[in-house]
Amino acid sequence: MDTNISPIELALQKKLDKLQPKTKTPGFLRSVIERQSVRIDAALAMGYSYDELAGIFAEQGIKCKGSTLKKYHLQAKKRGIDNAPIPELPEEIKSSKSRSVKTKK
Repeated sequence: MDTNISPIELALQKKLDKLQPKTKTPGFLRSVIERQSVRIDAALAMGYSYDELAGIFAEQGIKCKGSTLKKYHLQAKKRGIDNAPIPELPEEIKSSKSRSVKTKK
């Protein structure tokens, strides 16, 4: 038995030992896309592609491909699902967030 473990293997072993189980919620992506359907339609009307929108989803930690986004979005529209859309932010919250955003000069 080889007892000489390289530093790379040791680091890998430590990382693998610390892994936590992944939690997958069945239907999570589909439900998010259904609730955001109106906003997805608006983004598409402004010229964004499904791939670009999938990138925005990924920025928020929701991984999906543009093709999957398109498939789920079109299925939701076809079924006419209005699955409790996420409400708009109150106007005072929107305005305070926009004031706190710093722009480069």
